[in-house]
Amino acid sequence: MPSSFTIAGVYALPGYGKVSTDLVSHTRRHIDNAHKRKSLKEHPVPLKTKHTTRKSLAWSFSQQFGQYGLQFIGSVFIARLLTPDEVGIFALAMAANFFISSIRDFGVGTYLVREQHINEDKVRTAYGIWIIVSWTLGLILVLSRNWLADAYDSPGIAEVIVLLSVSFFLGPFGAPAQSMLMREMRFDILHHVTLTAAAVGTVTSVGLAFNGFSYMSLAWGMIAAAIFRLILLLWAYPNHLKLLPGLRYWRDVVNFGGFVTGASLVGTASNEGPKFILGALINPAGVALFERAVQIPTIVRQGIFGPLGRVLLPSFSRDIRNGDSIGTSVEKLVAVNTVIVWPAFVTVGLLAEPIIVMLFGENWRIAGQMLPYILISQGILALLPQPDQILLPHGEAKRLFFTRFTATSVNLAVTTLGAAHSLMMFAMLRPAQSVIAVLIFFYAIRKFWQTNLRRLRPIYMRSAEVVALSALPAVTATFLYDDGVPVTALFSVAITAPLFWVAAVFVVRHPLAAEIRLLLKSAINLTKR
Repeated sequence: MPSSFTIAGVYALPGYGKVSTDLVSHTRRHIDNAHKRKSLKEHPVPLKTKHTTRKSLAWSFSQQFGQYGLQFIGSVFIARLLTPDEVGIFALAMAANFFISSIRDFGVGTYLVREQHINEDKVRTAYGIWIIVSWTLGLILVLSRNWLADAYDSPGIAEVIVLLSVSFFLGPFGAPAQSMLMREMRFDILHHVTLTAAAVGTVTSVGLAFNGFSYMSLAWGMIAAAIFRLILLLWAYPNHLKLLPGLRYWRDVVNFGGFVTGASLVGTASNEGPKFILGALINPAGVALFERAVQIPTIVRQGIFGPLGRVLLPSFSRDIRNGDSIGTSVEKLVAVNTVIVWPAFVTVGLLAEPIIVMLFGENWRIAGQMLPYILISQGILALLPQPDQILLPHGEAKRLFFTRFTATSVNLAVTTLGAAHSLMMFAMLRPAQSVIAVLIFFYAIRKFWQTNLRRLRPIYMRSAEVVALSALPAVTATFLYDDGVPVTALFSVAITAPLFWVAAVFVVRHPLAAEIRLLLKSAINLTKR
């Protein structure tokens, strides 16, 4: 789960540079042509080549890691400018915001991306539902602010919620443009928009925190990013400035979006619910310590699942419509997840406490003690694809909902059990919760992922071998410094561990080695031009 500062950056982000004029002009021409068609004339989703999918993945990964890179740098400053109590106030307000936000999309974005035939009236319907749902939820969030503030005896929560609610009233205006860009797999434009907004949000939050705005600096950063993102989306898709809302296809959208929304809601409860439990059974500082501990694994896992999810939904949906198997793609997905997540988490886990203290300061040492257990928990989840990635392209929204509901119930029960004892017990029980979640996910996707554990076993073995080799620098540092690993040793591990990882991928002949060779070949060919 991202840290409170990381969350603030996500909504605002935009990054380096501006949207290139050639890409924008291409998009404008595409929309102009589309609006010349009769509004009821449906046209099939254009088929994308494998090359296009690979390029989309490259843009998507670049966006995710660039975004988190900006947020991570900002969080280092925030950790020194704000206290755990101040960050905790914002985190509790953001937990409420995200809980309600899980309903805001109502599955409409997924509907536009996955729908085989799109026309103007369907886009207008999506726009209309977005406005109704998002504005209603924004009003509910504002009206509930005092109740939440009183529940945690923290008036600051109400202040933050009022400001965060602005995003609910702005969001619908850019939502159709974003979904259509995803449908067309224009991840290059989305890359520029997201990173530019991220930079605006990050700079705003750090600047205001430096000038004494306390926890409100994080809220202002999020709103600044949301405004800038909206401006860029409408610049990339200018005809949506004239788009009028409608409800002609509301039944189609609601039938599909209802279970998707339910799954999103319970998924958010699984992510944000532990914060409320920790806040109630321990204190806001406990929430902030948990968020700081989970920030590093979240950056890695969401850095993988975020980009893959954005691309795989339209890609898997296309393959399923065409009658093609997704089994091979699922195996590649598991190979990428395990060979990146496992080595990274083992290396960081061996040096967790000194890393946290170096990055965030002595106040956050307890987060470093919690981190190894959270890393084990997150590593276990990498064993399988996320159920959303498999079930949504198959249209199994109902199955996804009940899968998420079951896993969330277990998560909250285990969280309550641990938090009732202590913050460290809560952390120590996270791996057990993940084991149960993996079993639930496997039962849900086993008939749809078009592969099996026998085919995945060699992938797991190869990834484990990569872990053993790539963790050698961290293991060496741990044994050499019994009284604490110095900063110079941490930097040494940061430099050598990736080199060991690359070598290990080729030595054990991991499936990812072929993709690395292809990337190197493409880079060499590009330099020769």
